[in-house]
Amino acid sequence: MTSSGDKGLGHGPMSIDAAIYADVQNLYAFYNFASDEGDAEAYAHCFSPNGVLEIPSIGLRVTGYSALLAFKEADRDRRGDRLRRHWNSGLYLERVDEDTARGRCYLHGYNNAPGKAPVLADVGRYDDELVRIDGAWRFAHRRIILESSAFTPPQ
Repeated sequence: MTSSGDKGLGHGPMSIDAAIYADVQNLYAFYNFASDEGDAEAYAHCFSPNGVLEIPSIGLRVTGYSALLAFKEADRDRRGDRLRRHWNSGLYLERVDEDTARGRCYLHGYNNAPGKAPVLADVGRYDDELVRIDGAWRFAHRRIILESSAFTPPQ
């Protein structure tokens, strides 16, 4: 139970239907693959045209398709041959209206050199605002809350 002043988690898991949940879960998976593979165009298309990526703990805020594209290109280029893998767990969605939802899940990020065992590099969560544009769900605002991280933004 939450107190009357606590936002809590909303109305529970029944507040979103299965088709929307599956569509958004697919967006989360596609984002992970695009990010890990360094596919900057696919990564930027995960966001709405004026979408925002924010990591408050390191002062990072990237807004709009062109900036997201440049951010992921720079991140990919500085990574070199190092592999990156993201895993999400505990995805919780809350529908705001017909074309808007909020999403939260845990984030685990691993890095490794080819042929080496992966090393846990990032632990945190995503706090997302999602919008449906022409039938497809996109991130309007992706806030990454890092609890522990080796990530530094590309310069």
